[in-house]
Amino acid sequence: MNTATSQTPEQVLEQAQKLWAQGKSQKTYDLVSTYLRANPNDGPLLHFFAGVLEKQGNIFGAIKHLEFACKAPNSQSLYFLDLASLLGKQQMYVESQNVLTVAMKRDPGNPEIQAQLGSMLILNGFFDQGVKLFSHVMAQSPSNWQRWTLFANSVAKSSRPKQAAELYDQALEIMQGAGASDADVKPSPADIANTLMAKADHLKTIGDKDGCTALIRAAIAQTKYVARAWAELATLKAFTDDDVATVEKMIGAERGKLSKLDLQYLHHALGLAYMTRDDGNAAMAHYLKANAYQREQIDYNEEKTLAFLANLPNFFTPDAIAGNTLSETGNEQQFIFIVGMPRCGSTLLEQVLDSHSDAFGVGEIRTLPGLLKRAYGDGFPSLPAHKKLLADPKRLALFAKAYRDEVSRMLPPEVLKNGKGPRYIVDKMLGNFVSVGLIAMAFPNSKIIHARRDPMDTAFSCFTHFFADGHKYLCDLREIGNFYVAYRDLMAYWEKTLSKDQLITVDYEKVIADLDHEARRLFDFLGLDWQDACLEFYANTREVRTHSALEVRQPVYNSSLERWRPYQKELTPLIEALGINPD
Repeated sequence: MNTATSQTPEQVLEQAQKLWAQGKSQKTYDLVSTYLRANPNDGPLLHFFAGVLEKQGNIFGAIKHLEFACKAPNSQSLYFLDLASLLGKQQMYVESQNVLTVAMKRDPGNPEIQAQLGSMLILNGFFDQGVKLFSHVMAQSPSNWQRWTLFANSVAKSSRPKQAAELYDQALEIMQGAGASDADVKPSPADIANTLMAKADHLKTIGDKDGCTALIRAAIAQTKYVARAWAELATLKAFTDDDVATVEKMIGAERGKLSKLDLQYLHHALGLAYMTRDDGNAAMAHYLKANAYQREQIDYNEEKTLAFLANLPNFFTPDAIAGNTLSETGNEQQFIFIVGMPRCGSTLLEQVLDSHSDAFGVGEIRTLPGLLKRAYGDGFPSLPAHKKLLADPKRLALFAKAYRDEVSRMLPPEVLKNGKGPRYIVDKMLGNFVSVGLIAMAFPNSKIIHARRDPMDTAFSCFTHFFADGHKYLCDLREIGNFYVAYRDLMAYWEKTLSKDQLITVDYEKVIADLDHEARRLFDFLGLDWQDACLEFYANTREVRTHSALEVRQPVYNSSLERWRPYQKELTPLIEALGINPD
């Protein structure tokens, strides 16, 4: 009887690989999943199936099967590396580090494991240990451009990014030279272009617009088919008429060489280029196409998402918050959590705060959502059993301590005084608006700033910016509007429930109209003395890793207000979802 379950794992894997190569993804899935239900312990098959799940967008299913593959009797180091990589892509850096630590014990001489572990150590705030491990690896493989690039990328994302530029130069020198003899593969023009783009990203965070532009041009000179380069060039408002013609030709005559992601980047680039040229009709046509391509590739369950947001007040009732809030001595490190929607003006607020000597911004870090998942599990809070977890003081205390420990490791040495950080560390992960209740319970002496902007300006800015980092609701006009309403309702609940000493709302329009007044109001709320440097936030040389990295290098301006008005017809689904009268 020749059934899948009667075959050996090797036979099933061979058959599955053939089906996959033929584009028969569903048959591949059915074959392997059926076999694994009866024979769940074969490492190569589990590893292959994880790859299938990842390609289908089931990231957490892929993670689970990679974990099974690592525990299989015939596991390989490759499985640990792939698991760590996938966890890293989800910014689950602590989990990735733990996987690599186990892998290194199994295979201590593996340089790839050492390099990946060095990267995670740096990203998790163990900078000196990570650099030491990388130094050992690079001494053994000095011509490996892939590891030099990984080293540079890791340092660029760390609390001490200054040496990243030199590391990128080292990688590029090797890539562009005759060597790379000990690398797994010789670098292609696309590899070189991607490394140039990585260095450009780094220069953008420190406000070097000219250097960033030059590197993007160099990347395009390597190969024009690195689509992200065109999108970044448009963001810098450096698109020439020749650039427009080149990209139009790529989208038209050369479409066969482009992926859907490439087309998404290129349509976004043209959207911004035409918007800069005051050709709004052409711009909106490209923005609509770009977002349509993105929406095709996203698995977004709007009903489930909106229901989750609407149900949060049932878990974080006033009595639940008051009855389970931790006690603090006053000596603990305190935080400022900036929450809200993307494109709400939050980077401007963070830059103003970071210009104060008693505050330091660590940017949009995923530390809190990562810890939330580790401490309370997936989907928290959405089940009746989660109410019991919320009432567990030990769990909440461990959550608070882990957050303090992980974020404190992100601080560069120069901001420490007698081993202590500044009075406030600023966490600008806007999506933490869903966790305001838990934040209030875990950090009662910390502060929450709700950064708010006009709903149409917010939504239009979201729709016309490229988000490649998990904002699933931002590429369909009606879905953006529906999400904004759910966010607005939840924030109204938090504002009603929390004390005025813990949460403040700051409107972008008021900041633009009178920065001095709004900044002073903000610092009064924080209990910080006024410092004039906060009005000259644009002179701050800190790294900024958001879409507004270059915008906050200049004084406040009001040109971004009501940019949506000429496009009311195209924005009808958004206007209807928001339930507003634009006139």
